[in-house]
This record gives sequence, structure tokens and C-alpha cells, in this order.
Amino acid sequence: MIETTRMDLAELSQVIERSGGRSGALEYAEALLQKISRLEATGGYGQLFKQLSSSREQGDFRGRVLEVNFADLFQRNGQHLVYGARQGMTGDIDFLWRVDGLEVFIEMKLLRQDKASLDAMNLQLEAGGVYASHVTDDTRDIGRMQLDLISKAGTTKFNPQPQAGWINLVAIDVTELQLGMVDVADCVLAAAGNREVQHFYPDSPYTRPNVVGFFEKPAEATLTEEQRNWLTAMHRPNSAAPHPRDYLHGALFLFRHPKDTAALSYELNAVLVWNRLLVAHEKAVRIYEAMRPFLPYKPG
Repeated sequence: MIETTRMDLAELSQVIERSGGRSGALEYAEALLQKISRLEATGGYGQLFKQLSSSREQGDFRGRVLEVNFADLFQRNGQHLVYGARQGMTGDIDFLWRVDGLEVFIEMKLLRQDKASLDAMNLQLEAGGVYASHVTDDTRDIGRMQLDLISKAGTTKFNPQPQAGWINLVAIDVTELQLGMVDVADCVLAAAGNREVQHFYPDSPYTRPNVVGFFEKPAEATLTEEQRNWLTAMHRPNSAAPHPRDYLHGALFLFRHPKDTAALSYELNAVLVWNRLLVAHEKAVRIYEAMRPFLPYKPG
């Protein structure tokens, strides 16, 4: 356990300002401090607060804030997370949740709006005070989700041969994608592919024939040229390393409320998409039932 001096409002405000937060972010400082104080009282998050206190740029700071809000949500509901868990690899995984005889390892990621979209929005706002978006490629953010699943599920942290009682999840905050318009179907498509989308949304416009779901393992003979190109670009096959679908059990897509990027204290709900190649229905239900009371599925 790492000992740490309790953070106060003045210190937190300094960290917020140093990391690029303006007046809108500072309005959330007291609410965020309440969550930090609640977690500090457990004595188990010293490393998280050390990293939060040393943040000097917005991306790192907001990623740590996501971890605080996530851990506090569990803590408020009687579920303690272990911060900095290991599977015998060189790096550690953000959280470990022990529940119903299982060990659920959760690696976190805040996926921010891409810079090109932000720049376009800012230019339009500066010119006329309004912003209009015409998306020409609505699969771009699907690809970004998959690339982040690849990067966050690397074998420097996750053991590619998980033990029987382990459940490996990557949790991605997708609130800012598609200018805040990403929905449940997008998450299902990114993780599980078109067949799963059709199962939950029959006769819907959400399918994209060129996309191959992250957890899909289609036969080579069934692939179209567009799907092969997708796999090469987004799944980045590497013969020297296993594909994360071989050891990643699910993807947890997170949504913040409020969505405002200045908000530092917020509630979360989620869409949990399972890797059907690895997870039996009975095990999936056990975790879903434990999580549902405080981290419910986002309404479609």
C-alpha cells in the first residue's frame, strides 16, 4: 500500500489548472474531491492519486479522473476494486474486481474526440458561432474503438493464457465519439460484428458490411476484399503475438453523464459486449447480475 497525504481542494484545483482545466472544470472540483476522499479512506488507491496529482496535461488528467469516477461508483455500491493488479506480466492492469468467485481484470481508456474533428469544429465556431458536421465515413470511430482494444489489451499487461477464474475486460469511455452521438449499436458492431448487430437490431441501418467485429474470427474463404482490408488496418495482425480475442473476454463501453468534457464528476453506465468465443453464457450472466444494480446497460 502506498501512503499518501489526503488531497484538499486547493491542491486539486492546482492540478486541474495545471492540466489545462478552465473555469468550467473547476466548478466540478468539490464534487470530484468528495469521490477522491471516499476512495482515500479505503487506503487502497495511493498510486492512483499519486498519478493524478502529477498530471500535467489534459489527456492524462482526464484519464485518471475517469478511473476515480469508475472506482467510486463501485465503492459507493459496496464493491471494492484493487488498483494496479498483475497477471505475471511486466505491466499492471488498472483494476481487479473480485466477484462471485471470479477475478475480473479491467483496463481503462478514455477515447477522446479525434483532433481533426475538434479542429474543424473550433474553426466553424470561431467563424460563425455554430457548428455543423457532415460525417463522410461513419466507420472511422468503429475503427478507433478496435485500435484501442488492440493497444489496451497488449500482453505487457494481460497474460495471453488466462486462468480459468479470470475475466479480462477493456473498458473504453466512448462518450465523445461521433461528437457525442455514438450509440449501443456502434459498440456492438465494433466488438461483435454485423451478425450480433442484426440479432439485437433486426432490419436496422446499423450494419456495415466492410467491418469485422473485434471478437469475430471469420474463415478466410468467407472474407470480402473490404473485410480483408479492414482486418489489416484495424486489427493489425502480427504473427508474433496472439490476437487479443484469444484472451480478452469482453469490452465494456462506458458513457458519462453529463457528457460535458469539462465535467470531472459524473455518473457512468455501460454496454458490456462479450467475446462469445471465450465466455459461456452462465459466466456472463453471473457478472452481468453483479454489475447491473450500479453499472446498468445504457438504454438503446
